Amino acid sequence: MGRVFISLKTRLIVFALALVLVGLAIRVVIMTDFMRDELQQLVSAQQLSLATYVAQDIDAKLRTRQELVRRLAEQLPQNLLQQSDALAAWLAARHDSQSLFSAGLIVVSPAGIATTDYPSLPGRRGTSYADRDWFLAIRNSGTSAMGAPTIGRSTHRPGIVMAAPIKDARGQLLGVLAGVTTLNAPGFLDLVQNNRVGESGGFLLISPKDRIFVMASDPAMALRPTPPPGINRLHDQAMAGYRGSGITINAQGVEELSSIASVPSTDWFLVARTPTREAFRPLEHLYGFLLRNTLVIGAVVTIASLLILGWLFRPLAHAARQVRSMAEGITPLRSLPVVRNDEVGELASGFNLLLGKLREREATLARIAHHDPLTALPNRAAFHERLSQSIALARRQGNHLALLFLDLDDFKPVNDDHGHDIGDQVLRLVAQRLQDKVRKADMVARFGGDEFIILLTDITDITSAAGVAEKCIEVLSAPMRVGKLQLKIGASIGIALYPDHADNTDSLLAHADAAMYDAKRGGRNGYRIAPFPAT
Repeated sequence: MGRVFISLKTRLIVFALALVLVGLAIRVVIMTDFMRDELQQLVSAQQLSLATYVAQDIDAKLRTRQELVRRLAEQLPQNLLQQSDALAAWLAARHDSQSLFSAGLIVVSPAGIATTDYPSLPGRRGTSYADRDWFLAIRNSGTSAMGAPTIGRSTHRPGIVMAAPIKDARGQLLGVLAGVTTLNAPGFLDLVQNNRVGESGGFLLISPKDRIFVMASDPAMALRPTPPPGINRLHDQAMAGYRGSGITINAQGVEELSSIASVPSTDWFLVARTPTREAFRPLEHLYGFLLRNTLVIGAVVTIASLLILGWLFRPLAHAARQVRSMAEGITPLRSLPVVRNDEVGELASGFNLLLGKLREREATLARIAHHDPLTALPNRAAFHERLSQSIALARRQGNHLALLFLDLDDFKPVNDDHGHDIGDQVLRLVAQRLQDKVRKADMVARFGGDEFIILLTDITDITSAAGVAEKCIEVLSAPMRVGKLQLKIGASIGIALYPDHADNTDSLLAHADAAMYDAKRGGRNGYRIAPFPAT
């Protein structure tokens, strides 16, 4: 009974029924999140583009007014500064031809008193502007300045002042020319106050330095203070310099999608905002669509599940063909892919486990057969195989080989005095030192006991082999530190060359072995070259 519930057929039926039952929930959760993210990115990009366009339009209008007042200040005849009526006529001619300042132009003395204005407003002449930020900035820096948006002292309406210094030839401040524009002046901030984003969204123009709303789609918000920190997270980030889009809860508790763009010539930024309920309204239509097509999708899934039956059993047939091909030797042994954790997966996993065990055993046997377990060097069998291959290659290419047959001197006292564990450690050190003194293309093997043999390939003459022998004797003569012991051994080496001494493995080994014994008899810790045959 248990296998009925884990069989492929049973799981296929359960799978089809589960798709029908939970399909709607999966689509609503997954597709809604996906569509919401995609829709948010699309709306954010469009809204940020709109905010950037409006911010650049505002920036252009501010720059135009700043440049105009600077140019007029440079052109203003300084001899008219003491002639109020003549100066007013001069301002009138410029103002009427370039009426960018809806509340007129003002000339302010170095003391901050308005001396002339056009158009003339009751009480404006004689008014002190000495405490205004734009006047203080010019007096301190001597450069053009823009004032913070505020209620005008003479216009009694929200406005902004663009001001430039009037200087004599020596750079002395003679006065200040100020152009005043009301915030609701036609052609100034129209895109902010006369437009909405979508059906119920709008714009906010904010001065973070002054912490006020400069203008908004709702004119009643002009010059109101911005919310205190902690009320609107995205607003706090924008005040700190963030520019981009995000979702936040405004001060009225409404969730909004807001896009923020800088007005480059000032520290102002523009916010285009839309309630998320309006921005994500297409998702509501998606819910209805999903509900309507659930039955249709369920029927399609059921039919598709029947067709998938053949696909579910396909890996089993494929695995059987692979095993048969490997058994017949047509293809090499390799692991079967485990595509699912079911009957097919269990079969493939079992085969792979068996194959892995066989490979591990084969690798272990191969290593035991060809390597010395103590030093991890190739053993006698591996060396004979390599030597035969190297002689065959050298014979074809006309190259020379050299054998260095090495027997350790004074190794037996190490074993006798300190035990075989110390002796084994010495043999490992010997193996390491010998490997360090030969090329990667050469071979160091343990021949047995305290005998080692080195195969040098592509040797040009006996001098090269003798040089390697000298290095080996030198490195093995150096004291060996094993634990707290300082041990000293040596080595006697016999050298034979192919084809100079012999042209086969056995004869070459015999010559090298005989030369090694000559070195032993000659006083040890040295090397001998096998005698060359008489020609």
